[in-house]
Amino acid sequence: MPEPSPAPAPSADRRRPLIPLRSEDVPAVEPVHYRVHHLTSYRYAKPVSRNYGRAHVEPRATPHQRVLSHEVVVDPAPARLTAHTDFYGNSSTYLLVDTAHDQLEVHSHARVSVAERRYPLEPMSRPWELCTPEHWGPLMPGSSLDFVHPSPRIPEGTAAREISAEVFTPGRAIGECLADLTALIHHDFTYDSGATTVTSTLDEVLAARHGVCQDFSHVGVAAARAAGLAARYVSGYLRTAPSAGGALGTEPAGEMIGSAASHAWLSVLVPGTGWVDIDPTNRTFVDQRFVTTAWGRDYADVPPLKGIVVGPPGATSTLKVAVGVVPEAPEPPLGESPA
Repeated sequence: MPEPSPAPAPSADRRRPLIPLRSEDVPAVEPVHYRVHHLTSYRYAKPVSRNYGRAHVEPRATPHQRVLSHEVVVDPAPARLTAHTDFYGNSSTYLLVDTAHDQLEVHSHARVSVAERRYPLEPMSRPWELCTPEHWGPLMPGSSLDFVHPSPRIPEGTAAREISAEVFTPGRAIGECLADLTALIHHDFTYDSGATTVTSTLDEVLAARHGVCQDFSHVGVAAARAAGLAARYVSGYLRTAPSAGGALGTEPAGEMIGSAASHAWLSVLVPGTGWVDIDPTNRTFVDQRFVTTAWGRDYADVPPLKGIVVGPPGATSTLKVAVGVVPEAPEPPLGESPA
């Protein structure tokens, strides 16, 4: 095993987030229970006759998250509302409204329990070169290879290779690499909700250095894949109620960037501990403030809502999105009464 090279010292304005490592000295943290509401509302300038849609709004079960309940409510009442599970285990909802309407509302109501994430020291300390597929071993799911290769929104040959070369230097520990990648994107890119759209390309984002969480996640995934690592795009939500303090001392208390709508981050596969999630938008490793809905190769696999509208010419629409992720008291064990 090669000796890890010393990590470059971060500049004062590119501080790396702390890596959440397991330790006997750190007491376990109880899961956080959330009530989640996601509203997507369209208003049409003229009545439309039909709406087809597919929504990725249901939180999914993960090693760190339990889904206690979920319901999708559509207004007007849909003629069809069905669930589907895709190749990566994401649940989506298909809807069809076939009566004339000038407004469409899609409500997602869920209750989830989110556990703490901490990683063992040994896997996070190994050189990143030992996290590429040739070192995975026979027990790693073959589907993980999908996240090594280019995808429709994250092609090969972009300027993300330069970011990758700066972060993934020879022999460096994978945990340090992921912390530095998080800090680099957070510092070098400016959050600007008007700078890009869902159709903006990765090259456009890399050139402008402006964008939103979706864009920053694509940059991070591209950089990790350029090093030969498996990286996936993750969609979900952020806690909307201000928290008592920043995660692991990395950020001040309060509301995080991207908490008013759907959020996105990325996840990198580290053998020995599994997928490690980082959020460049907020310069943090993903923690109990995050609720996961779906993951895929890039945004195109898991948009919150996409569809087709049938209507007269000039039936333009205005979109409103509102998200609430609010902590609630956990339910008492069966047979006990709340205090």
